[in-house]
Amino acid sequence: MSSSEYIIETKILDWLAGLGIGFFWKNTSGGFHDGKKWRVHQSPFAIRGTSDILGIVSGRLVALEVKTDVGRPSSEQAAFIQKVRVCGGLAAVVRSLDETKAQFLEWELIA
Repeated sequence: MSSSEYIIETKILDWLAGLGIGFFWKNTSGGFHDGKKWRVHQSPFAIRGTSDILGIVSGRLVALEVKTDVGRPSSEQAAFIQKVRVCGGLAAVVRSLDETKAQFLEWELIA
């Protein structure tokens, strides 16, 4: 993840924390640093491509894949977004806080 994505994620998570609807968290499914090197999760139950920010609003899963203006979702990320939508959840690729707000308006999660 680039530092720019981290900045966008932080802005979005700060905004979501103040909304007062549902709850949201930063998903760290990509791997972890063990103090010496970066390692990928080895669990057979880990799902590759899980979105960066996950949440639940009124019983529905919300998945946000955060990218910069030039970033593109991987095939695994696109597949995860599609699976969430097929299962009745809300999922999108967002590139800024303003884009996230517009998406929440479109989903009618905020007025």
